[in-house]
Amino acid sequence: MKKRRPDLAADARLAAVLDNVSDAYFAIDQGWRVVLFNTAAEAFFGVDRESVLGRDFWQLFGRSRETPYARALEAVMAERRSTRLTQPSNMRPGRMVEIRIAPLPDGAIGVSTHDITALSKAEEAALLNQQRLDLAVSAHRMGIFDWESSSASVMWNPEMAALLGLDPGTLGGTVEMLRAMIPDEDLAVLDSTMRNIMASGAATAAYEYRVRRPDGAIRSLEGAARLLYGAEGKVARVVGTNIDITQRKTAETHQRLLLNELNHRVKNTLAIVQAMARQSLRGDGLPQEAWEAFEGRLAALSAAHNVLTERSWESATIAQMVAVATAPYEDGGTRFSADGPSVNLEPKTAVALGLALHELATNASKYGALSTTAGRVAVRWTRSGKHLRLTWTETGGPPVTPPERFGFGGRLLRRGLAEELQGAVQLNFRPEGLVCTMEATLNEA
Repeated sequence: MKKRRPDLAADARLAAVLDNVSDAYFAIDQGWRVVLFNTAAEAFFGVDRESVLGRDFWQLFGRSRETPYARALEAVMAERRSTRLTQPSNMRPGRMVEIRIAPLPDGAIGVSTHDITALSKAEEAALLNQQRLDLAVSAHRMGIFDWESSSASVMWNPEMAALLGLDPGTLGGTVEMLRAMIPDEDLAVLDSTMRNIMASGAATAAYEYRVRRPDGAIRSLEGAARLLYGAEGKVARVVGTNIDITQRKTAETHQRLLLNELNHRVKNTLAIVQAMARQSLRGDGLPQEAWEAFEGRLAALSAAHNVLTERSWESATIAQMVAVATAPYEDGGTRFSADGPSVNLEPKTAVALGLALHELATNASKYGALSTTAGRVAVRWTRSGKHLRLTWTETGGPPVTPPERFGFGGRLLRRGLAEELQGAVQLNFRPEGLVCTMEATLNEA
C-alpha cells in the first residue's frame, strides 16, 4: 500500500482556518510531536509556534503523565475516540478551561482549549442565587406556581403543596385540586378578580382566598401573580406566589374585636358622662342652649371615634371628618361643598379637627350661613409637604359682625385647635360670611 503523500496546500488552508478561531488549538502526531499550533495557542500558552513545531509535546508541556489531562491525551491517541474534560488551567492559573481532544487522520490527535472562566463564574453565581432563592422561599414557606395557558398545566414548588397540607408531588399538574379546596364563596370572588384583571390587560394581580386542607383546617392565603400576554392579547402564562396569612388574619380579627369593644366602652362612658351631667346640672339654672351645646360636643366626639374605629385607629381622612361633622346640617346635599386631596390624619389630630368642624357647623346653623335657606358652606384644603391649609367659607347667610367675646367654641378653635394642630387658626368675620383658616403641620399617619 502506498503511503499517502502530504497535501501541503490543504495543510496550509487548514492552518489558515485554525489561525482565525478563538480557541487555542494544536495537533500532535503519533510520535507526540507538535505539528500544528494556531495563533490563539501562542497567546494562551505564551510561546511562539516556531519554537514548538516539531518538538516533543511531553518535553514542552507534559510535566507529568499521571494527570487526568495526560491520561485523556493518551487514551484518545490509543483508542481513537473523542473526549472532553473541564478543569483549572495548568498554564493559566485562576482560569477554567474546557478541553476537547479528537482523533485526526494519520494517527494524529487535535486538542482544542476553550477558556470558560467567565461562563463558569456566571454558572456559579446563578447556582448561588438559586440556592439563596430556594432558602428564602423555604424559610418563608412561599408557594410558587407557573401556569401555561396553551396546555392548561401548572408547575408547583414543594412549598405550595405544604401550604395546602399535601405531600410533595401530590398536587398534580393542573389547578383542579387547588380549586376543589377553595370554598365556593372565595372561589367566586377569585374567579371574578382574575377575569377583571385579564380583561383590563393588567400585568400583575393580587388576591386573597381561603383553603380547606385535608385535615379540615381552614387556612388563609395571599397571592400575587405576574401575567404574560401573547400576541393576540390573551394570557399565555401566569407566574406567582402564595403565602399563608392565617396568623395575620386571626390577629386582625382579634384587633377588630378589641377596637369594637373599646369603642363600645367609650360610647358607654360618654353616655354615662352625659347622664351624670344632665342629673347634676338639672335645676341649676343651666340654659337649654348650653346643655344642647354640651350634648352636641359629646356626639361629635363619639362620631370621631366611630370613624377612627372603622380604620383600626390608624388614621382618618379630612374628607371623612368633614362629612361626619356636616352630616347633621346637610339638606339634600346642597348646603356643603368639600374639595381637597386625600390626606390621612393621625388619631389625635382627626379628633381635634372633628370637634372644630362641629363647632363651626353648629355656629353656622345658629348665626351664620346655615341659619338661612340660601346659605352655603365651602370647605377647601390643600397640602404642600407637611403643611396643611384648610378654609371654611360661609356665604349667603345674614350679615356677620365680630363677637364681643368668645365662648367655649371660639376658644376651642383659636387656642385648643391651634395647639393641637401645631399651627394657627384665624377667624375672619366678614360681613358676607365667616371664613375660618386653619394652618397645620402634619405628622405621618
